[in-house]
Amino acid sequence: MNRALILRLHRIIGLAMAAFLLMQALSGAMLVYRGPLARLIDPVAMTSGGVGPEISVGATVVQANRSAAGFTVTRLFAPDVDGATWFAQLGNRDGALRYASVDPAGGAVTRSGSVFAFPVEAALHIHYRLMAGKVGMAVIVLNGIALLAMLASGLAYWWPKRGKMGKALAIRWTLSARLVLRQCHRTAGVVLSAILLFVATTGLLLAVPELLGGGAASAPSAASAAAIDRSLTLAQTAFPDAALRDLRIEDDRLIVNFHAPERNARAIHRVIVTLAQPRIVSAIRADNNKALWITVLPLHAGDAFGAVGKALLLIVALALTALCISGPLMWWQVQRARRPAPARKSVS
Repeated sequence: MNRALILRLHRIIGLAMAAFLLMQALSGAMLVYRGPLARLIDPVAMTSGGVGPEISVGATVVQANRSAAGFTVTRLFAPDVDGATWFAQLGNRDGALRYASVDPAGGAVTRSGSVFAFPVEAALHIHYRLMAGKVGMAVIVLNGIALLAMLASGLAYWWPKRGKMGKALAIRWTLSARLVLRQCHRTAGVVLSAILLFVATTGLLLAVPELLGGGAASAPSAASAAAIDRSLTLAQTAFPDAALRDLRIEDDRLIVNFHAPERNARAIHRVIVTLAQPRIVSAIRADNNKALWITVLPLHAGDAFGAVGKALLLIVALALTALCISGPLMWWQVQRARRPAPARKSVS
């Protein structure tokens, strides 16, 4: 394949997927510091007022249920730090979703509404499935494949002869703005190619299994506060020292996820408990949990590399944003330059 054909392939894929990759990059940048950003953007909804006694998990579910008529909590996330709020996902029998944040001190619902009432949660839905279910997940998979193809074609087109990589990466700032933009686009893509390859690969490892996985969501269940608290207490006995991360309410079951930092930052111990007559159905330690996402998600999200990894991931997400904008801009500049100049009218 000659260089002209490689460049053409790179441009076609880039133009076709630029908008989707831009959404991925921007939403990914928001998710690097998901909790802190949510509290920064919306402190009223996502920060506890600290007034009133601490309510139980069951009472939190009941309060969230009251925020949207006809909806019941299907999933509840515990505050990730002291001073944060509970975050609830609610569903109805038609499959519609609503969301609510609940203050752990006193139980006030600080905000409720659609996903757009919570910008960072909306970014999460865009990043994982473009808010379009299986179709959106399929596009996300195409995004990952497209990014891999652009990395391969971009490197193949750029690869210098005789190994003069330093010179081939240099940016000549004295050139015209159009040529400087091209060189910045090239250099950023090459320098970040290894990290982008890593991000795209881990993203595909997360998205493909979920896309191929089946199973319809269970119908929402309106369990009482007492039943939830009783079953949660029983679940806690399986991992008495573990902190609650989130729980799901499905029919007559409570699926409880506890943090397992001894494995990694995203790992969980999982306990399934019945609600009507509490008994433990299963309890799986994080070390015995074979789910691929438990290993891959900390890598994709940067948690596996500590504070440096998250900061680097944010930089890469912002750089990918710039690449998604500069690529189409360069194409537009070329098309504009190729347009014939308008003919001058002769003066008689």
